[in-house]
Parts: sequence; C-alpha cells; structure tokens
Amino acid sequence: MTVTPAVPDLPESTAYSSPVPREFVHKSAHTEVLLTGWKQLGEREFEVGAQWPRDHGYWRTGRGGVQDPMLLVETTRQVLPLLSHAAYRVPPDHQLIWDHHHCAFAAPLLRVTDRPAEVVLRLSVSHPPRPGGRLRRLAVKMTVTGEGRTLGTASTVFSAHSPEVYARLRGSRTRPPSEAMSAALPPPAPVVPALVARESEREVVLAPAGDESRRQLRVVTSSPWLFDHPVDHAPGMLLMEAARQCAHLVLQGRQSRLLHLVRMEAAFTRYVDLDEPAWVDWSEPSADGDSSGGAKEETLTVGITQRGVQAFTAVVGFASAAVLPGDGGTAGSQVR
Repeated sequence: MTVTPAVPDLPESTAYSSPVPREFVHKSAHTEVLLTGWKQLGEREFEVGAQWPRDHGYWRTGRGGVQDPMLLVETTRQVLPLLSHAAYRVPPDHQLIWDHHHCAFAAPLLRVTDRPAEVVLRLSVSHPPRPGGRLRRLAVKMTVTGEGRTLGTASTVFSAHSPEVYARLRGSRTRPPSEAMSAALPPPAPVVPALVARESEREVVLAPAGDESRRQLRVVTSSPWLFDHPVDHAPGMLLMEAARQCAHLVLQGRQSRLLHLVRMEAAFTRYVDLDEPAWVDWSEPSADGDSSGGAKEETLTVGITQRGVQAFTAVVGFASAAVLPGDGGTAGSQVR
C-alpha cells in the first residue's frame, strides 16, 4: 500500500523577512530560495514576496548593474510549488509538470543597489480545485513589481501528478533521479562563453554540433544552480536558458547595441532525457518594430529536439538600445 506523505504546513505571512522553507520551492540549497512569504487575498488571488540578491551565482548582474531577467523567470517558477503545497495541499512527492511558461520583462529590468531587491508578485489563478479537492491542473497569471514599478508579467499552465501517474507518463524512461543523473551523457565542449553572454564555460549550455545551423544542448549535471538536486530529465530552467543563450549567439554578431531580454514564451511538449543528445535549432530573427524610446525588439523561435521529436519551443525577444537610461556605458557592451 502506497502511503501519501503528509503535506507540510506553511502559514500565511507577508512579513517577507526570511526565505520560505526550501522544500516549498523544490530546492536543496537554502541560498537558492528566492521567495519570502505568501498570503491568499481572495478565492483566486494571492500575493507572494521575494528577495533578489545583489549578484546571484548564475543569474548574474549584467553590465550597468542590471538584474538578469532570468532571475524573474526563476522567481515565477518557485511560485508554482509554493502555491501547490502551501495553498492547495499538493503532497510533496507529486511531480509538477509545465505546459507553458510565458514571461515579459521591463527593459532594463531592475538596477542593483547596495541591498537586495524586495519584489512582490500578485497572482490570479483560473479553475482552482474545489474545497477539499485535489489540484490537477492550474493556470496562473502573475504581475511582478519592485521599487514602485512593474518589472514583468508571467502566465503559466502546469499540472500535478502522483508518483504512479508520473511513472505512467514517463513510460520506459522511468528511473530514479539519482540513476538518471548517473547515466547522463558527459557534457561536450562548450561554445565560447562570450558568444552567449556568459563568463565561464561551466555556465554555457550550448555546444558545437558540427553544423552551423544548430547546436547541441550541453547538460552539466554538476551545476549547483541548474541541477540543485537530482532529477530524471533536463529542467525547464535549463531549456529556457538554452533558448536565451541561443538568441545571444544569433543576435550578438548583428547588434552593436545593448541587448535586453524582454520576452520568453516557452512551451514544453516532451521531456528531454539526460542520457541522449538533444539539438537546438532556431529561426531567422524577425524585427517587431520600435518600442517606446526607440528600442527595437527582435525575436527568434528556438526549438529543442531529441530522438527526432520536438520537445521544447520558445519565442525569445530582445530589445536593443544604444545606452541604458542613466548609464554611462558605451554601445557594444552586453547586458545579460
């Protein structure tokens, strides 16, 4: 007989003075917890607090002292397990599965000051489970604010599944996370870090593929950020980071301006396994016209395939500007 583990209790709190317990955001390292509290405001409305460090180990501050927009993506990702476990009592052994996760960002996002940034997320959910019912699938919209202005928005659809259902979904690929990690392919040599707006090889998630029209997904399971704990497939944050790095790779050679990530529209259709290669392809960039302030947005569609089947797609948008407002930098410097 399978015993469902008890759901831990996390009382509502808007003091936002300390991180929530790490198990509520599916992290092993306390230092990777960004959320600081939550409160239910109505039947379908919630508020969540977060704190961004002055310089994260992976989602690092860019030139000009601007926070990395992917830190906002990770913040909105952490909201999903927090909401599931704290508000809807999803058991801790259940798997959360993304359908899609779309984010839009202010450009520039948020300047780094002499203290961590306090951020607040307002959430609205659609089709929540009835009182006493089990959460199966949830749609969430979020607005992220900080320093008195909107920093971004996010919308996502995800589902929650018991270990038995998850095993059926994974089929023949079912294996314990530790075993899957041990069977992972050794990471191939990376592309040059500067080409994807990274500083070191350990941060790069793309590798040459012997074909200039594609790259290989580089999975570094020893990364303490992308693989904070054992998993049996490539994490969604890794796939979105690959899409962002791919956009830098394609756009960097065509731009003499600062690049700001302003859009990430990701769709997850299949798991990307760790023991077989996966391939990253992209479309030609397209210009979406000028936004206010003369910044031009360019987008490209990135796809990841494995065993000849599409597993992930993302539309990545960048806005370019010669110089950040109030920044004394020069054109040509890169903002990550």
